[in-house]
Amino acid sequence: MARIDPGTKKRIRGAILRLLYMKHEGQEHRYDTRSLLFALDDLSYRVFDNLVDELVQDLGDRGYVKYKTFEVPKTGETISIEIYLTPAGRNIVEGLASDPAVDV
Repeated sequence: MARIDPGTKKRIRGAILRLLYMKHEGQEHRYDTRSLLFALDDLSYRVFDNLVDELVQDLGDRGYVKYKTFEVPKTGETISIEIYLTPAGRNIVEGLASDPAVDV
């Protein structure tokens, strides 16, 4: 696995928040790790499952997203499901707040 530099992680964090914001605005189904990975890939970000999970957890630690975890029975893999923005996350996307670790 390639090491991802902090600037790239900052941009991907911002992309995740923007994607979640669009889902929220459209009142659409919430992302899980896999669907978020595919959406980021569509935006030309070269990401992998572990990186998406890491950044979702990081955004959760910052209070910008909430999610549930689910263990896939066949593989034992744990994935994030029902990922959504908190009000603090919406403030970041809308420019009402900023965080030097997130580039929106």
